[in-house]
Amino acid sequence: MGTTFPDKLYYKIGEVAQMAGVRTSVLRFWETEFEFLRPEKSSKGQRLYSKQEIDLVLQVRRLLYDEKFTIEGVKKRISSKGRLINSDDFLPTEPVVDYTVLLKEIKSALQILRSHL
Repeated sequence: MGTTFPDKLYYKIGEVAQMAGVRTSVLRFWETEFEFLRPEKSSKGQRLYSKQEIDLVLQVRRLLYDEKFTIEGVKKRISSKGRLINSDDFLPTEPVVDYTVLLKEIKSALQILRSHL
């Protein structure tokens, strides 16, 4: 995401919350909703986030707050392994139907039926 972090292996939840601009309770909630957000815990129970997990937190924040995705939308957009799914994957797999041509054909068929009545 282009964000630079202080050079450390792990970051505490308060630091991550500050980087993301959210409260720590929001991060804990996201942990319950997104299986790809599972920070390690220290022997004292302190959540420890890696740089990769911080990137995921920032992606979730962007999708929820900036792009207005729902929780379910974020779950579909980021895989359970924490990989961003390409937006091209959401394009329809079937060819797009040109409804104007179809409607013109229906109209002409109805006109023919009407003329026979």
